[in-house]
Amino acid sequence: MLSQTDCKLPHITAASSQGLPGYCYFSEQILEREYETLWHGSWQLVGREADLANAGDYLTCTVGTQPILLIRSQTGAIKAMHNVCPHRGARLLDGHGHCQQIRCRYHSWSFGYDGALQALPQADCFPNLDRSTVALAPVQVETWGGFVFVHLAADRRFLQESLQEYLAGFGDYLRQYPHAWEELRQVDHWEYEHSVNWKFFVENYLESYHLSTVHARSLKCFDPKQIHTSPDGRHYQIQVGYRSDSETHPSFAGATDSYSYQGFVFPNWMVNTANDNVSIFRVTPLAAERTRFEVLIYQTPAQSELFPYCADQFRLHFDQVLQEDFAAVHLLQASVRSQAYGVLQFADPLEQGIRHFHWNWSQSLQLDAS
Repeated sequence: MLSQTDCKLPHITAASSQGLPGYCYFSEQILEREYETLWHGSWQLVGREADLANAGDYLTCTVGTQPILLIRSQTGAIKAMHNVCPHRGARLLDGHGHCQQIRCRYHSWSFGYDGALQALPQADCFPNLDRSTVALAPVQVETWGGFVFVHLAADRRFLQESLQEYLAGFGDYLRQYPHAWEELRQVDHWEYEHSVNWKFFVENYLESYHLSTVHARSLKCFDPKQIHTSPDGRHYQIQVGYRSDSETHPSFAGATDSYSYQGFVFPNWMVNTANDNVSIFRVTPLAAERTRFEVLIYQTPAQSELFPYCADQFRLHFDQVLQEDFAAVHLLQASVRSQAYGVLQFADPLEQGIRHFHWNWSQSLQLDAS
């Protein structure tokens, strides 16, 4: 249970200039509520359909606190289930790969691609077990643009909204990118861990006020005067124009008459398009003051042919920008326990994305905002 102190939040509206109290960035109780409402109660991006090309191909992930497995069935459908054996609760699969069946490594209970029990050793030891009722616990799975999303609802009837409804207009917004999202293939993936609350990474992404200070030299390709933002349901669209008087950035390339279609999908991932790639950031809280920050890079076959991906060179320039951001959010985390911590006023409109995020965060957690 949240303490009375943790439950009290300032009144937050889309137009409010007041930020979240400092304890929201270090309270483990707040994190538990975030797991329950944000991660366990919303659609979460977990992979690509291409990761599950053939029947028996699987991948595993953790959504909030819940271990999940996804597998391509014999019918071609993608199934998503809790990665837990119903017999004694052992973890079933790890990582990603291919399997003929889902087999528990503890007692060899075996399950089909649909999660139904197929075999168990020494069945006579379970005389009262109705095997027809034994199956892996399902979760909901849907796709958009080749990306796979899961929702922990066990039954579609209990979903508050479909993936299409959840994404609101964000899918149509991204379709302005002149490359087919379904054709993207992952070409790189790396991650960082930082002693920073996950929300600070989101807030930093959502505001452009820091660009002239933090990225004064590293992001000269973007034109600060050509940044157009728009709330989209719980999400936030960020359309960024390129400067006409600067060289093409090695990792964020784009023509002067084009835009980078960027944005934040609530609660925890961000997308950025460039001429030669798409990058996605995904933040996962490991503790109240510890976050995994993942970078996933995608190209279509046509992009790969025109712009062959060189990981060493690409990461060098991409990492420079990220390290600048990481240094900035560490400054924020270092102060959250100070009695003087707070937000005097958000820059309008440069930091309005943070206000939008805070409002949706407070509404989702259903905390006392009076």
